[in-house]
Amino acid sequence: GESPSIVDMQYISHVERMAASVLYWKGIQLRNTERYPNLEAWFSAFEERSSYMATKSDYYTHIMDIPPQYGPAYSNEESKTPAAEIDGSAGSWGLPLPPASLTALEPVIPHPTPGLEMSAADAEEAARHEAARKLCSNHGPVTRFAARGAGKPGRKRFGAPLADPYAEPAEDCAPDLDLALRHVVDALLTGEHDADAIQADLAAHVKDPEATRVSVEYLRDRVGVPRDMSYPAARQFRAYLNLAVDALRKV
Repeated sequence: GESPSIVDMQYISHVERMAASVLYWKGIQLRNTERYPNLEAWFSAFEERSSYMATKSDYYTHIMDIPPQYGPAYSNEESKTPAAEIDGSAGSWGLPLPPASLTALEPVIPHPTPGLEMSAADAEEAARHEAARKLCSNHGPVTRFAARGAGKPGRKRFGAPLADPYAEPAEDCAPDLDLALRHVVDALLTGEHDADAIQADLAAHVKDPEATRVSVEYLRDRVGVPRDMSYPAARQFRAYLNLAVDALRKV
């Protein structure tokens, strides 16, 4: 039909999780494969709707969320390569990022507004600016949240490996972390990623590079889609946070 039915609405979020989980843990690709043309057409029809795109998650967020909800997952040999791309361990979260593509292992809609005509360069800039705006608009709480990475873990533990709401942030790390995140925002706004210049400034002003690095990594690994920002923006944010991580490693 021209609009989704109740059945479509019931299943889209579950199949979205399925596309992420079977690829990450079993190496089975549901998107961008000739094997499931009707499934691809179904996803594509949803992705033309702004209401769906406002709620659409990304594979990384799903695979972090699924085990606490459904129980532990078990990987096989075929999953190693796609899993490393999804969780960034293969360097897929590093700069320069490949252009947003609908034919990628995880399809990337260049911008989350269906029907809006925009060049690839403009879409990338819009995604970077969205990430910068999200960080700037909540800079204080985000900085304090990230400082948990160098702080004390909470006594109460949860099934989700990245969940630690009772962690105590390392308050003395906040000024160093603030500077690192300012560099991230500047790079997001300009699109420049001069690691040497960032490293030089951090070396001159950061008192505890290791604590700051761990805190930036803590934030990077907990960027959720769509809770925090759209997937195009999250791709950029994670990559530019990694720019700061790499600079801090060399301080």
